Amino acid sequence: MRLHDFVNPKKPNRSPRRKGNTQSRSARRGLTPVALLLVVVFAAALYLAYIRIIAPMRNPAPGDGEVAVHFIDVGQGDSVLIHTSQGSVLIDGGDIAMGNRVVEYLRNAGVKELAYVIATHPHSDHIGGLITVLDELPVGTLIMPNVVHTTRTFERFLDAIEDNDVPLMEPVVGESFTVGGAVFTIISPNSDRYRELNNYSVSLRMVFGSTAFVFTGDAEALPESEMLRHSLSADVLYVGHHGSSTSTSREFLDSVAPSVAVISLGRGNTYGHPHDEVLDMLDEAGIAIYRTDLHGHIVMVTDGSEISVKYERSY
Repeated sequence: MRLHDFVNPKKPNRSPRRKGNTQSRSARRGLTPVALLLVVVFAAALYLAYIRIIAPMRNPAPGDGEVAVHFIDVGQGDSVLIHTSQGSVLIDGGDIAMGNRVVEYLRNAGVKELAYVIATHPHSDHIGGLITVLDELPVGTLIMPNVVHTTRTFERFLDAIEDNDVPLMEPVVGESFTVGGAVFTIISPNSDRYRELNNYSVSLRMVFGSTAFVFTGDAEALPESEMLRHSLSADVLYVGHHGSSTSTSREFLDSVAPSVAVISLGRGNTYGHPHDEVLDMLDEAGIAIYRTDLHGHIVMVTDGSEISVKYERSY
């Protein structure tokens, strides 16, 4: 797999400032109408280029033979759209305040319905936004673990499932489903006796051609160790639990052996995510890191052999 960075995440483009008075004689006199028109046209062209480069949420649907993976910036939460020309999958939807943002993103990307929605686990920063998604878009199948939570958000989520008559499916490890040539295999949860709600997270390995992505929700070290019995190698790892040190164990990372890691988290969050231990481990392994708190929306498009990356902003 070859990775193409449209913008270098480590080196944002900045033009050096000139020292001293750089105002030209013509500028002091003011622009002529013709010059002003040229400036406006040039500025408009730059803006359109800017939109194409850093606003991936406005990209059209991928063509045949492509899959676009959108890591949607929902602050301190998770939401991932896997978009193909033949159908789409949404993994989580951020918290309840992000519902309209996620729906708007999906519509701007040309998504009119979802073949599958995966609610990884019942925490509000994963399922809250899905309430609006279920109300606004047709959903073929909703996959969620057989575990409950006692929050009002979870109750509203269950109401949205019932009100919209969404078909439910419990995750079964080893089972697969296919959308637009992308094959999704469920690799967790491997138990129904976890103490931590995070560990019930539905985890998936998506394969398209010779490229692969791994998504683990908030699964921590225990279910990660259970996932080692499955094939985990992937080009891209969606880092578990927002970069918390409770996830991404050394053994798990070595098994996935990604070239790229994506972390979804809120800027200045109170949890200290991502934790230094995880960032250091990723750096030591030479893994490129993209973060929604720094890069905004992140989009990776694969043709099955190469992966290109775009994101919303530099930092």
